[in-house]
Amino acid sequence: MRKKSALASPDSWVDRIEMIVASVLQLGIAAVVVGALVEKQYLVAFNGAFVLFLSFAPAMIERRLRVPLPVELTLITCVFLFASFALGEVRGFYEKFWWWDLALHGLSALTVGIIGFLSIYVFYMTHRISVAAGWIATITFSIAVTVGTLWEMFEFLMDWYFGFNMQKSGLPDTMTDLLINAAGAAIAAAIGYFYVYGEDSLFGRRLIQAVARHKNKKEARDSNA
Repeated sequence: MRKKSALASPDSWVDRIEMIVASVLQLGIAAVVVGALVEKQYLVAFNGAFVLFLSFAPAMIERRLRVPLPVELTLITCVFLFASFALGEVRGFYEKFWWWDLALHGLSALTVGIIGFLSIYVFYMTHRISVAAGWIATITFSIAVTVGTLWEMFEFLMDWYFGFNMQKSGLPDTMTDLLINAAGAAIAAAIGYFYVYGEDSLFGRRLIQAVARHKNKKEARDSNA
């Protein structure tokens, strides 16, 4: 008896589970938004709607830039946004756990850096660009640090114009966040560097294989269309 193709490809089950978890987290954020609207907490609802929009960023990047991104990045993005908004802001985890903000900033920098690396690596892998591993790592680091810096500027503007308390302790909070962002960006850059240079890494290999798998699926769909 012939087995179904899904059983012959365990990764497809992993992808489905990851997408289900990501969708559940997105529904959780949406529920917070609805609850805030019912309770007329419009600021919380606005922030939640913006966070929910950001949770679709990997899918939008993939569609817009035609860069096949692995499901792991969607899951990581949703986990980060849920932990930041639903747990951090709404449930008060930022006040309950001193390390919560630092952990999330490090995770966000790592995620953004890996997305940047994969976006560059797709062009490198298809020979549309030819650059050394060091330059790819530098660009990866720069992308993550730039996004982290823009976020700190956003927090400052929200506090200044709308009276939020996103920066918590002010300058020490901002500088600590920037240092953590740089550390996360450096880790992402190191992953990209060692993979391109040939040293390889388990995490890098998993991500690259996921990109290649999605790329091959897309090419197969296009050829059958």
